[in-house]
Amino acid sequence: MTEDRRALVVGGAGGIGGDICRKLASQGYRVVVADFDAEGACKVRDGLHGSGHDVARLDVTNAESVHAAFLGIETSGAASVLVVASGGPVVHLGQQPHVATLSMNDWDRTIALNLTGVFRCIHAFAQLRLVAPIEHSRIIVIGSAAGELAGSGTDIAYGTAKAALLGLTRQAAFDLAAAGITVNNVAPGPVGTPEFFRNTNEPVRSGIASLAALKRLATPQEVSAAVAYIASREAACITGATLAINGGIHMH
Repeated sequence: MTEDRRALVVGGAGGIGGDICRKLASQGYRVVVADFDAEGACKVRDGLHGSGHDVARLDVTNAESVHAAFLGIETSGAASVLVVASGGPVVHLGQQPHVATLSMNDWDRTIALNLTGVFRCIHAFAQLRLVAPIEHSRIIVIGSAAGELAGSGTDIAYGTAKAALLGLTRQAAFDLAAAGITVNNVAPGPVGTPEFFRNTNEPVRSGIASLAALKRLATPQEVSAAVAYIASREAACITGATLAINGGIHMH
């Protein structure tokens, strides 16, 4: 690509988000790495190919933080692509509290981080692009196979939030179609991120990988490749869709 295009990646300091930043930068995007972890975001930005990249600190669980961050980013150059890769389980990986034992505090925190925070980002981006349209605008939500699979090793709040993202994606796609803004969901299964390897041992990783038809974890690079495709002009007729990157785990 030769034209100047800007992508905003919320959750860009994470394992998946960071690789999405690197992939988009390699394709010529100027990337804004947005995250609550400002230090981690700076590290990702400093390793990106090319120039013109930036960092923004925001807390998706705080409405004022999201509003201020999106307005600040807009003043330095409007983004045509939004990727929301923030979120994650509040309950420790591998724990799966029963519906009757999950605390209401953990429920509220999980929904705030994984559902309401995603909506805030979509809402803020949509408002900006409806006022100042950019051709080929994209919204890409990073969901999870946990949104379609009960008993996937995560807790009920996380699974519920990720399932709700499927409906949020479709409804936002419908609402924004007239403006030419596509909205899609990339839903990975277990991904071999640095965080995943730090928080699991080999028997746990092997057990999780065995659930997939391909008997392996997805890589962050496979997720970022899917994001790059959906962000491309070739994917202009795809909206309201969910692309599963899970090795066939959904077939069980």
